[in-house]
Amino acid sequence: MQQPSRRSFLSAAGLGAAAAALAACSGGGPGPRAGATATGAAGAKASLPPQKGKLTFSFWGGSDGETKGFQHLKEKFEAANPGAEVQLKVVPYDGFFAGIDRGLQAGNAPDVFRVDYTTIGKYSSKGTLLDLSPYFSADDVAEFLPPLWQAVQYQGRPYGVPHQTDTSAIVYDTAVLRDAGITTVPDKLADAWTWEEFAQVATTLRGKLPEQKFPFAYDWTRAGAFRWLSWLYQAGGTLLDPTLAKAAVPSDPATKALDFTKRFFTEKWVPASNTIKGARYSDEFFVSQIVPMAFVGDFLVPTLADPKQGYKGEWAATYMPQDVGAASDLGGNALVVNGETKNADLAAAFVRFAASEDEMKYFCEQAIELPTRSSLATAKLDYAIRPDLVALWAEQATTLGETVVKESTVPAFSSINTLLQEQLEAAFTGQETAQTLQRIGDGVNQALQR
Repeated sequence: MQQPSRRSFLSAAGLGAAAAALAACSGGGPGPRAGATATGAAGAKASLPPQKGKLTFSFWGGSDGETKGFQHLKEKFEAANPGAEVQLKVVPYDGFFAGIDRGLQAGNAPDVFRVDYTTIGKYSSKGTLLDLSPYFSADDVAEFLPPLWQAVQYQGRPYGVPHQTDTSAIVYDTAVLRDAGITTVPDKLADAWTWEEFAQVATTLRGKLPEQKFPFAYDWTRAGAFRWLSWLYQAGGTLLDPTLAKAAVPSDPATKALDFTKRFFTEKWVPASNTIKGARYSDEFFVSQIVPMAFVGDFLVPTLADPKQGYKGEWAATYMPQDVGAASDLGGNALVVNGETKNADLAAAFVRFAASEDEMKYFCEQAIELPTRSSLATAKLDYAIRPDLVALWAEQATTLGETVVKESTVPAFSSINTLLQEQLEAAFTGQETAQTLQRIGDGVNQALQR
């Protein structure tokens, strides 16, 4: 499969228009506090000399490829900046942001930390991050894919650097599906299963698998609850109205999406423990062979391909199902600087270096993730693991629409995601659809007004 152009997918999805929309619609709330205020005009410090000093960089532990990529970044940055020392702090994802919040409150948060696009607004809107405007010229900004650069902005100023992106697709055991009589699996995005076809696949597997096994597992667990919105978008709905200031649910598309996904439990397509608040993620159900299909992000390819602890069997990947249209989720992370860092120039130089072409390329190739620089979007990357499958995730990312980017990066989205965790969990354990959607709508409106 030929790897599609990331530049072309953003153009095709209409995401260029998201740039102005994001800047215009992300207002409201307090502006940056003194510790996070820009220290010069835009681009004034875009050409810093080598920096000295110590800084701490905190990130959650991911695959060996991510750790390798960040270790490589540390070594290269220190070599390019004699006298600089970067202390890497690897923290489990669960509880990562609670630790960051405690550190910010106590005044001992790391100088630089990682944050996903759906959470960055929580910090940038409260003025806890360093305004990076002085460290990026207009030419620097033009090197990034426009919607992802806009995803790190608040009130027109960047408070992070888009480091990588990712999205979801379906992995499956080829032998199990073949033995169940499912001999045709989509290998083109245009041929992705419809909801009805996906339901038939799940029903077929349910009839062939033993009682203790299930057709698939989904990746909405815990902080991933927002990924459920892909089904809402596929059904032709939205979470917010066009102003981004009011909930667009309840709605007919939302009812359709929730009723369909509730079937995952009522028809026993997923394990009963594969809940929003469960302790096991979709890849764990797949690796343990409780399910022959799972929705996973491309960053989990290294986990599944691990020869010792990965999937024991032949597996491949296919696209997300589609209904009225195709849609996917905005995954990935930015690197941000603590607004109270004692060495802003050193920290800013570090995140600039992390997002440089060579470092981003190396990191994405090792971590099996997708780049955010335009030059790399059209380049063929030498992915360390299953490059044939990474091309599929890159193509799936072409369904990342303008609405997804706009809605996923509003400052209140972190609170909205918590709301989704609560209400979707209730829906999948018996709460009525109408009540669930009304509570989501009311909660979204409250979050947007805070």
